[in-house]
Amino acid sequence: MLRMLLRRLLLVPLRIVLRPRVSGIENLPESGPFIIAANHLSFFDSIFIALLTPRHLYFIGKQGWLEMPGLKGRLQSLFFRSVGMISVDSTSGSATMAGLETSLRLLGEGHGVGVHIEGTRSPDGRLYKGNTGTAWIALRSGAPVVPCGLLGTERVHPAGAKRLHVARFDVRFGAPLTFPEHAGLEDDRRVRRAVTDRITREIAALTGQEYVDTYAATVKSRAAAEAAIPVPVSPRESQG
Repeated sequence: MLRMLLRRLLLVPLRIVLRPRVSGIENLPESGPFIIAANHLSFFDSIFIALLTPRHLYFIGKQGWLEMPGLKGRLQSLFFRSVGMISVDSTSGSATMAGLETSLRLLGEGHGVGVHIEGTRSPDGRLYKGNTGTAWIALRSGAPVVPCGLLGTERVHPAGAKRLHVARFDVRFGAPLTFPEHAGLEDDRRVRRAVTDRITREIAALTGQEYVDTYAATVKSRAAAEAAIPVPVSPRESQG
């Protein structure tokens, strides 16, 4: 009941104020399990997708979203828990696997599961290398994967912004993908990579984003490390 109430309360202002353009809804299965694999441009991407998908969707998200301090953090945690977020601690292999197993259980019950295939937000609007967890879930469950391309959500909530901005954005659902030829091969790294790359190519076709064959998390880590390195100062500069 809480999920239905939140959906009704949020969907109307979302459609009226931001006026998202949604296409390809007919590609979403009317029944049975399915996986939505999307790119990631904004903190609110998973919320937008969940609200604009006709069926209820459980979205995989970072455990940190449930652990923010203060009143805002508690409200955020309440919201994400109420909409059925599957929390994953990416710093722990066993915790990540627990999140994947939860996704499998929900798919086995006929639900939809959403995931951002890049694992983190794009640092510059380009599409980065996909994580193979999505392929593992798809191959293990046999559920169809619906590629989802987001455009313009970074204008609604730029990185570091304190509030939402009024800007239109696009949500594009592509034709569902299945991989019967790879059934039972979810533990084969090469197969997982091939399936992941296929899904990522379909997302790129929906968005037109430039593809970067590097993990977004790696780029962010390098940038953070470079920012932490002090710039050497010559003796002459230090003397003014």
